[in-house]
Amino acid sequence: YLEPVYQRRRRNAARLIIFIDQNGSMMPFHRFTRDLVETASAESFLLPENVQVFYFHNIPVEGVYRDVYLTDPIPLLEVLVGCDSDTSVLIVSDAGAARGYRRQERIQETTRFLRRLRQRTTLIAWLNPMSQRRWMGSSAEILAYLVPMYAMDRLGFGDAIAALRGLAGVGTVEL
Repeated sequence: YLEPVYQRRRRNAARLIIFIDQNGSMMPFHRFTRDLVETASAESFLLPENVQVFYFHNIPVEGVYRDVYLTDPIPLLEVLVGCDSDTSVLIVSDAGAARGYRRQERIQETTRFLRRLRQRTTLIAWLNPMSQRRWMGSSAEILAYLVPMYAMDRLGFGDAIAALRGLAGVGTVEL
């Protein structure tokens, strides 16, 4: 100990983008998604300015919204410009599992969205409020092969967080 050494305190510079499916079959889960946003923004180790939340209805095609009422649009490209390989992206949607729909258009457009995301980051996870058994026969069943998808339960939350941190060894199909 010859002299003091100044070290700058480390700050958590991790960034998180959350895309939340709003309205329709997701209405019963609005309370949970509100709690998720509040926890990520105010109670996590992330800096509040490093958490961005965007909303969409069914498929985030060319634009998303800054508000839960889907009245403040922002082009998807503008959101993706701020996304890099260190940005984690969480998607919250039932992907058609609530109603049991398997829609080709939804699968194709969501695949296109996921491909655009993967060009920016691989730290992607999907939380589905429906149990995994409800994914069978729906668009969610197909999309779960393309992105790490987890049920919105205690185990699923833990697995999604691990995937967002790059710790999950989940094998998914290349887009």
